[in-house]
Amino acid sequence: MTSSTEFINRSEIDLPIEVRQCKVCGHATTYPPMPDVRALYGERSSQDYQPDIRNNLSRQIKDWAFKRQVKKLLRQLPRPGQRLLDFGCGSGQFTRVLSESLPHTFVVGSDFFDTPPPELNGHNYMTADDVALQSGTFDTVMAMHVLEHDDDTEALLAKILKPAKPGAYIVIEVPNVECVWTKVFGRFWDAWYLPFHRHHFSMRSLAAALSGAGLEILNTYQITAPTMGRTFANIFGKKNNLFWLGLGIVLHPVQWLGEKVSGRATAIRVIARKPAE
Repeated sequence: MTSSTEFINRSEIDLPIEVRQCKVCGHATTYPPMPDVRALYGERSSQDYQPDIRNNLSRQIKDWAFKRQVKKLLRQLPRPGQRLLDFGCGSGQFTRVLSESLPHTFVVGSDFFDTPPPELNGHNYMTADDVALQSGTFDTVMAMHVLEHDDDTEALLAKILKPAKPGAYIVIEVPNVECVWTKVFGRFWDAWYLPFHRHHFSMRSLAAALSGAGLEILNTYQITAPTMGRTFANIFGKKNNLFWLGLGIVLHPVQWLGEKVSGRATAIRVIARKPAE
């Protein structure tokens, strides 16, 4: 086990931050533990809710990027079914684009806020309490960059799986702690995102967690998620804005090539199936 405290605190909460990483499986954990992480997300002000999309150009760029991501995801997903839940939908922008791409599927986003994010006004939304009442009602449940946000991975997976029907498809995507950029950029790498990210998964540790939850892993994919812009904003101590978004777009081919050559991409996506009863 290795330990480091030289990380950037990206929250407004003053607390020491330490990351401990297993030398065997590569999995890393943020310390100290936080029994309730909701205090980190008040007013939807963190980058998980993409406050910069109030800028119309930023929103249009991200719409274009999400449309490309959705097309790729739908090629990987055997079938979305009639009902799809985007668990932990954040800003809701990806959920909206996904819904627009699946006109014959009931697509609903969920989060722990009582009101939907602006992107889902007029669209389907459920609170975390609503989702907790659902049991075996969705053909597909997605949790895109959600699992890393809670200290209790086992309990969070149980919440994600509960609304899924027996035999439903489960899509999990998380940052890859063994990404090539963790070594290049160190503490400035955007996907550390401390203290918001509580667990930092390797391919091995993610597979172990999903298998331990009883899921049948069908396929795993390495995903180049855009992180360059925010990483350079971190290096220069600046807040993310349209300039850094543009820089990330310019550097995206470099990011993609580095991950292709190294075989260690920014994120890991798993398509799994909930066991049939």
